[in-house]
Amino acid sequence: MVALAGLDLIGGVLTNATNAAKRWYHRADPAARRARLLFVSAHLIHLAAMGLYVLSGDLAWTSANAALLLGGAVAVEFAPVHLRRPVAMAVLMAAVLVNLFWLPAPATLAWFAPLFFLKLLVCHLVPEAPLERGRDV
Repeated sequence: MVALAGLDLIGGVLTNATNAAKRWYHRADPAARRARLLFVSAHLIHLAAMGLYVLSGDLAWTSANAALLLGGAVAVEFAPVHLRRPVAMAVLMAAVLVNLFWLPAPATLAWFAPLFFLKLLVCHLVPEAPLERGRDV
């Protein structure tokens, strides 16, 4: 199960970070915001599986990460568009630090929280930045 979670997170980071995915999830559709938040909320199942199954019923870990995820998602989603990336990065850093210092998990699972929050808050909820053609920096 841990290996499947890892593969899902790696694939999710890479997929959700693409311009095509960002254009789709951030399209001009009135229901797009709801769809993004539902996508994030569906990942509570991942947290429950990790906390309750892999971490032997760790309700504190599961609940705290669920609160970080949902609170962070709302903060990113309702931030002005030009602030979504810095807000997402701030929530990602807070979640990583909370998981490193206050919600200890086995060292073999230290990768989970950074990839989980990166996938959902930074890669999924932050819209595509405009690209400039012909400029190599």
